[in-house]
Amino acid sequence: MVKITEEMWAEKRARTIFITDMVEEQMGENDYESTDWSTIPLQDGSRARADAKVLAEIRAQTPRPSPEDIWSLIDDLEASADRENRPEKREQLKRAAVLIRATIRKEEGNVFFGAGDYQAAMSKYLEAMNLILGRVAIDSRLVLPSPCYFSKPYLDIGKSGEGPFGSWLEYMDLLALAGNISQCCNKQKQHVRTIDWIQEALQLFICQRQMTGKDLPSWKDCHLPIVEYWLFRIKTQLRAYNEFLALGNTALAAHFGQGAWVDYHQPDSKNYAKLAPLKQEMDYIKMFSLRHPDPNLIDKTKLTCPEVQVQGTWEKLPSPAPGPRPTGRCAHSSWIWQSRLYVCLGVGETQFEVDDVFWCLDLQTNVWKQLPKPPRTPRVGGLSSVRPMQIWRDKAYLFLGTQLLHVFDLVTERWSILKTTFQRGRMWPYALDKSLTSFTTAILENRLYVFGGDDDGDPLGQNIFMALDLLTNEWEHLSGSSENIPQSFEPNLRSLHCMWATPKQRKVYVLYGSANRTHARLRHAAGAGECDYTYDDFWSWHVDNKKWERERLRGSYPSPRVEAAFTFSDATGRAVVYGGYHGNMTTLEFNIGDRNTSFNFAFYGDTFVYDPETNMWQHVLVRGFPSYRAMSKMVCDPDTGKIYLFGGYTNPDFVPAKNMSLRVYNDVWTLKVDLPGGHWNPEDLTRDVRAERMGPWMRCFTCGNCGINWQKCAGACGGKYYFCSKDCQRGGWKEHKEKHGCRKL
Repeated sequence: MVKITEEMWAEKRARTIFITDMVEEQMGENDYESTDWSTIPLQDGSRARADAKVLAEIRAQTPRPSPEDIWSLIDDLEASADRENRPEKREQLKRAAVLIRATIRKEEGNVFFGAGDYQAAMSKYLEAMNLILGRVAIDSRLVLPSPCYFSKPYLDIGKSGEGPFGSWLEYMDLLALAGNISQCCNKQKQHVRTIDWIQEALQLFICQRQMTGKDLPSWKDCHLPIVEYWLFRIKTQLRAYNEFLALGNTALAAHFGQGAWVDYHQPDSKNYAKLAPLKQEMDYIKMFSLRHPDPNLIDKTKLTCPEVQVQGTWEKLPSPAPGPRPTGRCAHSSWIWQSRLYVCLGVGETQFEVDDVFWCLDLQTNVWKQLPKPPRTPRVGGLSSVRPMQIWRDKAYLFLGTQLLHVFDLVTERWSILKTTFQRGRMWPYALDKSLTSFTTAILENRLYVFGGDDDGDPLGQNIFMALDLLTNEWEHLSGSSENIPQSFEPNLRSLHCMWATPKQRKVYVLYGSANRTHARLRHAAGAGECDYTYDDFWSWHVDNKKWERERLRGSYPSPRVEAAFTFSDATGRAVVYGGYHGNMTTLEFNIGDRNTSFNFAFYGDTFVYDPETNMWQHVLVRGFPSYRAMSKMVCDPDTGKIYLFGGYTNPDFVPAKNMSLRVYNDVWTLKVDLPGGHWNPEDLTRDVRAERMGPWMRCFTCGNCGINWQKCAGACGGKYYFCSKDCQRGGWKEHKEKHGCRKL
């Protein structure tokens, strides 16, 4: 078994710094992290707090003051501030009084917490937060936890300036209080509230970052050289790791586990008494040796919180009737019309566009039919060559980044060209000589929405947001550009993201995606990095007020990822997200042949649903699932409400697999979820339990473990059973051999 040591981590960090320095010498502007926090001494914030010293002096008086006396002395301190003529001194005294009051309430909450009265403790912590926010954010409405992502009270704190009682004090106190409240909720097994308060702490970090360094690229942080800053940051991520691991969301647990691990190793944590003990809470092997979902945890993951979990099953459709059928592909477009599953464009195993471009599957007869190719479609290469199509009034629209759209009439099965117009006096925002790829589209009412993608402008991608009125054929440029101008209050440059529209809420949602930093590195452009940046944000655009809003991530939500399959189901009123991958997620694999391996990629096979009414995510607990794959396509049948998935790929360079070459799929799956309109049948769960042994990772008949080192039995059982490559210790193989006269391959 591989063991990651401090020396190995130091070597990796040194190698990264060396490569970064080497590239910086060859480049002009870039966005590499230039601060080596291991060389910067951190300040113990508790020793720099004048308010703490004042409170200590008050308590040290003889005779020892009672609690009532202490409050009276604090009132005197605030009264003296009102008499102070110097504005700066007056502000310092007032802040000191507020922070002292908040500290006392926090201490009272700690007493209740120690006694097991978590509700009373939470009340004290909330009172302390309101004291701090009520003083600094006087023009803001206080609602805790915050109903929106960018909380105005938290942003107002940063406007108060720096000084002996600078804004970092308020941020640190609020972080400590939010963390304490999340622990109270956790002790009471209130999963939703626990996650909400973990998110509250994470939002505090984002608001502090925004006020310290406005509108930075998303991959850059404004760290503070304060021990408590790193303490709360690491603790928050460890709490998230433990919470989501307990709920069976291994991908999100690993995401926060990696964040905690990296943050612990950025400063020289082992030399700080407050930080060093955190290392004991981080088990590198446990954090990164899981799969998502992990087959060995399937039997252990139970539905314990229906608010954030729901049962579901994936069912593979039978092999199609004899005859021609499409080859395996990813990065394709797909939709359903009148009980036919359409598959258009896509990339095959050669990583170039497939030749058999356009097919449809009759879902009633299970027969594939090839259709006419789109006229003069520019051929593209690479796994990220996504060009999605949308359906409106029996026609499929293919947008390529120009004002000419390809339109396929689903009734006559003929292609045509649609000429559109653009707002007079404004320049077309896309590069006219390039084909737009890796973008997403959505239909809401009579408008086709297009967001993001890559038109070979800025290498990071772009965040252009356009809408085509399908009644007038006129475009409207709603927001964004292909220029690298970081923004905090709208989604930044990206591609390969998820997007869907919700008619009832009249919103278009954008989830995650990637900034192509490696491409920027090759082109010596700003934003360069050694790996692409995977976004962790969730946005909505309201079609009426035409504004972006960053949404809170609530419930058991998908980990940050790109190339995920997604759709919106009118039948359930929920969006569905499946699979995808992360380009910088550590994945450990033991005993692949005679070696142990660490991958820097993670492929996902987990499923989630999102309810826009409650803004709540639920993790769909399944046993069998299609596989760990990316760039598959998920669609919902508008007539039946059934959800289907086609295609996708897995790259064995970055994930353990039985096939050692790029694997693209041409299988069809259907998803059933235990929700109204989700076509759920409890009998499907029983069927799924039986079929789970034949899932993407074979389960050993003897010991029950899963992995790629299984061997199929060659004997009388006809290959029905699978065994580990090493002899199991439970004796099941011996009994099986004696009963069936079988042998391992």
